[in-house]
Amino acid sequence: MYVNCQDEFLGEVLLTASAKQTMFWEGQDSAYIFQLRSGIVRGVTISEDGERQILAFFFAGDHIGLPITQSYRFSAEAVTDVTYVRQTRGHWNYALAESCLKDGSMLRCIGAEQDPIYRRGMLLGRQGAVTRMAAFLCSIIDRLPQDGVQFDLPISQQDIADYLALTPETVCRSLKRLKQSDIIAMPAHNRLVIHDRDALERAAQSRATCS
Repeated sequence: MYVNCQDEFLGEVLLTASAKQTMFWEGQDSAYIFQLRSGIVRGVTISEDGERQILAFFFAGDHIGLPITQSYRFSAEAVTDVTYVRQTRGHWNYALAESCLKDGSMLRCIGAEQDPIYRRGMLLGRQGAVTRMAAFLCSIIDRLPQDGVQFDLPISQQDIADYLALTPETVCRSLKRLKQSDIIAMPAHNRLVIHDRDALERAAQSRATCS
């Protein structure tokens, strides 16, 4: 259920989306731009042969749905409960023009939306499932909510598998390998502890083809 907390006339609307809710659909007219304030969103597209693919995960602070084209290039699905600010395309374009006359800071929003998609391409180029998994964890842990030494990891193994072009079984085995090496621990399926960040980063750079 959406909750409108601000007058849309001002150009921004604070909204919430519940987990599994679609915020916008691929191919829909890109009438709004969204800035995430909390929660995690996955960017999903459907290939020509009907295969569902996860292109990116977005976190608090990210802008999504930028009007680079007339329609959204992916669907945005809430992984967790999400709060976000919605702006009209016209308001965003006006703010962009104003920014270009000053410091151009808003131009970084465009690169920031593309970065997770670009990063996925780099991850898929890694050899070996364990290497991909380690690289994936390195890429997101600083964006995850943290409680002491534990991180919330609400992304399912199925979603991780879709993102890394692996099977859920391979994702499970890869996490087990990292746990056996005492690099990480998972006291619960949605909780993550990093025991050795340096070792995790080394595993992410490994050329081994282990799976």
